[in-house]
Amino acid sequence: ESLTHQLCEWAEHQFKLNQPDENGTTEREHLEQVERQIGRKPEALEPPTHFPLLMAHVWSAFITLSNTRTAGFSGPNPITYEQIKAWKELTETPIFSWEIKAIKSVDTVYMGIANG
Repeated sequence: ESLTHQLCEWAEHQFKLNQPDENGTTEREHLEQVERQIGRKPEALEPPTHFPLLMAHVWSAFITLSNTRTAGFSGPNPITYEQIKAWKELTETPIFSWEIKAIKSVDTVYMGIANG
């Protein structure tokens, strides 16, 4: 549970940095420009927590599934259990129920940022 929470905190920071503004420029791009100008990394680029390495496989699964998500008129749709099941079967990836819950938790964070 705490590793999932840590992954969600880390992911939320990444999602916010990658969210484009009205000009299509991300916060990450703005902050990296500041870094080049001042010669040090702005604090806002630092995630609130370290990436939990024990959850790398969950993050990888989320990224793979996220890249195949559908979109509607209001933006991206959540990753469905059906999509997770199809991915699991097509890739023959063994996955535990807690890992599915973790993927869904990260997706909930993503959806909250992607859809405002």
